Amino acid sequence: MQIKKLYFIQNFKKKGGEKMRKTMIIGLISLLSIVLVYGFADATVGGRCDNCHTMHNSQGGAPMNYDASATPNALLLRGGCIGCHAQNTGDNIVNSVIPQVLHTNATDLAGGNFRYCIDVASQNKVHNVSGLSGAPGVQDTVLQNNPPGYLAAYDPASTDFNPASRLVCAGANGCHGNRDQATQDAAIKGSHHGSDTMLKFGGPINEATQGGGSGGAGDFTTTAKSYRFLYNVHGGEDSDWHATSGAADHNEYKGVVFGARVQTQSWSDVTTISDLCAECHGKFHAGGLTGDSGIGTASPWLRHPTDALLPNSGEYASYTSYNVEVPVGRPSIPNAASGTVTPGTDVVACVSCHAAHGTNYADILRWNYTVSMGAGTGCLRCHTQKSAY
Repeated sequence: MQIKKLYFIQNFKKKGGEKMRKTMIIGLISLLSIVLVYGFADATVGGRCDNCHTMHNSQGGAPMNYDASATPNALLLRGGCIGCHAQNTGDNIVNSVIPQVLHTNATDLAGGNFRYCIDVASQNKVHNVSGLSGAPGVQDTVLQNNPPGYLAAYDPASTDFNPASRLVCAGANGCHGNRDQATQDAAIKGSHHGSDTMLKFGGPINEATQGGGSGGAGDFTTTAKSYRFLYNVHGGEDSDWHATSGAADHNEYKGVVFGARVQTQSWSDVTTISDLCAECHGKFHAGGLTGDSGIGTASPWLRHPTDALLPNSGEYASYTSYNVEVPVGRPSIPNAASGTVTPGTDVVACVSCHAAHGTNYADILRWNYTVSMGAGTGCLRCHTQKSAY
């Protein structure tokens, strides 16, 4: 081996080695460029492995878990859903790559902030997820573990929500991941490493390959192709996770106008953000269900409509400039965040009024409706002819 190595070096020097070296360098640079382009095109989780994983949960004799626990986590993670995304720090994004749903930063991310449950008196400002540390009010003492308006016949998961257990982030008793899976780890496993370019603005957005079970190229073995890992939900994901005030800097949500909903549902029926909410709050969405008042199918509504068109007449026709205080659903997801609302086409969704994780207002509303509400804010952003109060 040593003789062959010396022979190669000698020949390299004799036969224009400098030229060959340059050629090899150019080739390596070209190959690296391809790798980098592919890396940016495939919008999977980025950053160093040790941002999320630890080999032995030990470094210099100290635990590597974000909560300093000496107990290792499944999948070699430095924390579960709560441990990674609810660190209760001053940063709303840790290590530039881990979005936080429990933090003290002045700017909340688009899904809201669980921080508002820290005060016992504020337990109705959040989804009361199990495992949030330092939050005595996170256990809902009024509703306990019962999602209001739950309708088992409208829950597509193989196992119904179990009120004997707490609400969690993912799995059968959660919102994220494959809810056919009992545990959070199994429900979300592998999703952070799957390709999600079909959800990213500029990708371009490709609804045909989002989610699974909707006739597209998605499948039920992964949640990576689903909007924010919400099983089969479609949408467009803003890259910075922030809830900004910019009319054209926000997420885009799928919204579809419903007919009379039925009491049979499969995962193929789930595509919109409101469908996701209906998995646990079905009675607040259903129209014309036997034995249930639902929301109705037209005015006069029995409950506030969801997955219904924003009317293009009367007071509603004036809401045409998108504001993140009142998001709307889109019948098809645009390839870039749009600053325009189109009454008669765009859809009233659950997230038009509520945030997913938590807000500083009762009932996880996006605004405070218990105090004076100025014209063009809150409810009056759609109901433009109602008087300020």
